[in-house]
Amino acid sequence: MKFQCTFCDKSSKSEYDPKFTDCYAKKHQIVRMLEQKEIRDATKDAEKARAKVSRSKVKGHIGDLYVESILIESKPYFLCVAKENNTLSTMASIETEDTIYKPLSAEQCGYFPYTFASSELVHLNDSISKAEILDDIKNVIDRYVSARDLDKHLIQGDILLTYCQEWISTVHYPYFVGETESGKSTVLHLAKWLCYRCHYGEDIPTADIYNFLGTDEEGTGTIGEDEAQEIWRNKDKIRMYKNSYAKGSMKARIIGVDSLGKHQVYYRTFCPKWFAGERVPYDKGFVERIAIIPMTEGQPVSNIKRVSKDEGEQLNQIRNRLLVWKLQNISKGLTTTDSGLKQRDKELWSDFVASAVGTKYHEKFLNVANYYLEQRHAVIRGSLEARLMKLLLDKLDPNLELKFEEYWNYLTQDNPEFPGKLDTRSEKSFYSDDYPETITYHLLSKILSEKFQAVRREAVVRDDAGAKHKITSYVFKKEVLEKLIPKYGIELPIGSPLHVGQLGVHGGQEDDKATQVDQVNQVKGDGAS
Repeated sequence: MKFQCTFCDKSSKSEYDPKFTDCYAKKHQIVRMLEQKEIRDATKDAEKARAKVSRSKVKGHIGDLYVESILIESKPYFLCVAKENNTLSTMASIETEDTIYKPLSAEQCGYFPYTFASSELVHLNDSISKAEILDDIKNVIDRYVSARDLDKHLIQGDILLTYCQEWISTVHYPYFVGETESGKSTVLHLAKWLCYRCHYGEDIPTADIYNFLGTDEEGTGTIGEDEAQEIWRNKDKIRMYKNSYAKGSMKARIIGVDSLGKHQVYYRTFCPKWFAGERVPYDKGFVERIAIIPMTEGQPVSNIKRVSKDEGEQLNQIRNRLLVWKLQNISKGLTTTDSGLKQRDKELWSDFVASAVGTKYHEKFLNVANYYLEQRHAVIRGSLEARLMKLLLDKLDPNLELKFEEYWNYLTQDNPEFPGKLDTRSEKSFYSDDYPETITYHLLSKILSEKFQAVRREAVVRDDAGAKHKITSYVFKKEVLEKLIPKYGIELPIGSPLHVGQLGVHGGQEDDKATQVDQVNQVKGDGAS
C-alpha cells in the first residue's frame, strides 16, 4: 500500500508519515495508490463480479436466509429472516459465490405486490400470533362478503393456508358457484387482496400459469380463476389442476431451440387455487378435489371491487401482516394434529383443520371440513361410476363375471335407474338424462377395466346353427369390489355373490394370461380417483 501527495509527488507507506506535514498544512491532497498486486487482484475481483449470474427471486431460501420479495417506498427489497436468530431484516440484493439475487420489481409481479412504508419496518420483529391473524381475516370477510358463517370460516382458513405452503403437502380447491351478482367473484377479488401473491384472472392461459409459478421453488403464489365453468374443456389445464393439488407436481415443457439444442424446463405447479363460476365443471376428478360453495346475492358492508383509499390501506396492512407472520414462523410450521381423516379426505382437509389448532376457530374449522367432506362423498355417490357399479352388481354371476353385451342392454333398454335415449342407428351410443357424457361401448369398457379393475376376457362360441360369435365378458376381483363399494356408498343386494365367503372360480385364481386382453393397474383405495 502506498500514499502519495498529488502536488509534491512525495510518497510513503503511511498517510501519517511526517514527510506529509507540510503537504497537510498547505492542504495538498494525499491519495492512496494501488500497488501492482492490488491492481491485479482488483481486476480479478471485477471480472469475477461480472461473471456472476443476476437472478430475480420471488421467495425461498438463499443460504441461511429465507427471503420474500417486497417493495419499500416503491423500491424492490428482500424481506429476510435468518435461521439462527429468526430476526427479520431487509436487503436490496443478496450475493453468493456465483449469483446475485435480486427481488422482484413492481412490473414483474402479476398480483398486488407487498408494499411497505418505511415506518412499518420498525415493527417487523413485533410478534404476531396466529389468533390475531385469523381475527384480522375474519373481520375483513365480514365486511366484504355475504355468505353463511360456515363458508366465511372456509374462506378464512383457506386464506391462511396460502401463507403455509412451505409446511403443507396437499390442498383442496374452493369453488364459488352462483348466478351473476351472487357474490362469487367478490370472494376472488378478496383473494386477490389477501391471499399469498394471488394471480387473478378469467380464462387464464395455461402457459401464463406455468410462467407465473415458475421453475424455482414450489408454492410461489395463488391462482384465482374467475368464470371457470368451462375449464373442463381445456384438457391440458384441467389435468394440471387435478395433479397440482399435491406437492412435487411438475410440468415438463420445451421452451426453445438454439445452437445448443432444445431446452426442457420443469414448472412447479403446486399451489392453492381458487375458482368461481356459474356452473361446476364437468370433470369427476376435478370435482372430487373442490369444495363447492353456493353463493347467493347479499348486501355486504363494503364493496371489495370499489375500496376507498382508507380501505385499501387497511387491506394492504393486513396483507403485509400475513407475510410477516409467515416469515416469523417459517422455521416452526403448523402444529400437527391427528384429524382422524384417511386417504384423500386427509389430503384435502387435514392441513386446513391444523391451521386453526390452538385458537378459538379450531372447532369451527372442524365443522367446515366435516360439512365439505360429506359434500365430496355425495358427489362420488352420485357419479356415473357409482351408478354403473350399483347396476352391474345385479348382473354379476357367482364367478364375479359380467357379460358385456347383456350388461349394455340392461343399461340402455328402458332402465328406470339409468334414464336416457339409445342411438337407434348404431345402438352403441347412449345419451343419459343424468350425465353429460355420451355413454359408448368404448367408454363403458374403459370404466370397467380402468376404474373397476376388471379383466377383459373374450371367447368364441357357436350357436345352434353352427355360426361363430365372440362373447366379451369382464371378471372382477372380490377384494377390489369390496374397496369400491363403500367408496361409492352402495348397499349390496341380498343375493349378491359378494356375500358368499369365497372368491368364485376366477376371483380366487391367477389371471389367465392367454385370454387376458387388457392389463390394468391396482386400485388406489377409498377416496382415490
